[in-house]
This record gives sequence, C-alpha cells and structure tokens, in this order.
Amino acid sequence: MAKIIAFAKQNFEGNNTLVSTENVPNLKPSGLNNDISSIIVISGTWVLFEHINYEGNSWTVSNSGGSTEDGCYPTYSGYWPNNSIGSFKIQGT
Repeated sequence: MAKIIAFAKQNFEGNNTLVSTENVPNLKPSGLNNDISSIIVISGTWVLFEHINYEGNSWTVSNSGGSTEDGCYPTYSGYWPNNSIGSFKIQGT
C-alpha cells in the first residue's frame, strides 16, 4: 500500500499535514492546496499535480527519492515549485 505525508512547511513542519494512502484529487478540503513545502513518501511512487483533478504540470516523488534517497523531501527545492500542488495520486492509478 502506498503512503505519503505532506507538510505545509519545509523540514516536515507546520500546523497542517496530510497522511494519505489513496489518491487525492483536490487538496482544498485539507487546507494544503498550493501549500505543500515538504513530503515524506513512506511507500510507493506518487505523482504531484499543479492543479486539482490531476491537471497541469506534474512531478514524481518516491520512497527511494529525496535528498538522502529515503523518501524524505525536506524541501520542495529541486523537486517541485513551492506552493504549487493541487492534487496527487499513486503512480499508475
């Protein structure tokens, strides 16, 4: 089962976090729409999308990626533009 944790602030901080094991077509209800600055991918490969409903530019993150190749992305820098994620889904779904 794929699992991702998204954070509003860099370095896995902020009052707003989202833990998901399923596709999220719209981040607005979570309060994280266009407000994800760090991510931990516990398992699987995920595709991040610029807009809701999996539209716009996309970026891929995985449990073997990130700065130390352990699924931890403490900052958006080099992976996706800051404050630009509207939806995400498990790759291949």
